[in-house]
Amino acid sequence: MIKYIRFDQQFDAARLQQELTQLEAAQWYDHYNRQGYEGSWSTLQLRAPHGRPDNNVAAFAGTSAPSLTYQDTPLLAQCPYIREVLDFFRIEKTSVRLMKLEAGAVIKPHHDHDLNFEQGEVRLHVPVTTNPQLKFYLEQERLVMQEGSCWYLNLARQHSVRNDGPTDRVHLVIDGLVNDWLRQYIHDPRHHTVTMPDPSPNARFSPADQLRMIDQLRQLGTATADKLADEMQAALPPAI
Repeated sequence: MIKYIRFDQQFDAARLQQELTQLEAAQWYDHYNRQGYEGSWSTLQLRAPHGRPDNNVAAFAGTSAPSLTYQDTPLLAQCPYIREVLDFFRIEKTSVRLMKLEAGAVIKPHHDHDLNFEQGEVRLHVPVTTNPQLKFYLEQERLVMQEGSCWYLNLARQHSVRNDGPTDRVHLVIDGLVNDWLRQYIHDPRHHTVTMPDPSPNARFSPADQLRMIDQLRQLGTATADKLADEMQAALPPAI
C-alpha cells in the first residue's frame, strides 16, 4: 500500500486564493463530526450529493455512496480556476470541498476507513492557504504541504491536524474513484516528488484481498507497480 504521494504537479496558489476570497461570503458549514475537533472546522461544498451546497457529508464509495448522485453545486460555477484543477484529474469526482481549519483549531486523531487507493477511492489535497505552524500528522510523521502542491494521502491511516498558527488553513479536498488513468498516474514515478510506501502493506487486508491487489498491480505493467507487488508477495504468509 501507498502511505502518501507528493505529486510534482503544482497549481497556482495565487489564483486559488483569489477564488477563495470571492467565496468567503458564502455559507460555510461546520464539519458534521462535531466530536472530532476543537475550535472551528468548516466546509464549503463545490460538489455534493444532489448538488446541494448545504450537504457537507462525504460518503465513501464503499459504504453508502452508491445511493447518492453527486453533482456540482452553484458555487463551482464561480471558480473557473478550481474547475481547471479538477479537470486535471481525469477521474469521477464524488465530493469536492474547500475545508477551513481556523487558527487555533485541532482535528483529533482519527481514521477515514475505506478511503485509500487500494480499495478504490482516493482523497486528494491541494493546500490553498496554510502557515508554518500548521501541523498535519499522518500516523507519527509530520507532512508539510505547501500552498498549491498536490497530495494523495492514505487517510485510512490515523491522522490529525493542529493549526497553531495565526491564520486559517484552507485545503481544496477532492474525493474520487480510482480508474485506469489514476492507476497509471500514481504508479508512474515521473509524476512524483515524494512517494512513501506503507511500511506494513498487508496489515489490514485478508489473504484473498492481498492476492487480488497483487494481481491488479501486476496488470498495470509498470516498474513501480511490479516492485510494490513483489514487496506484497514477499510479505505474504508461507501458506498463501
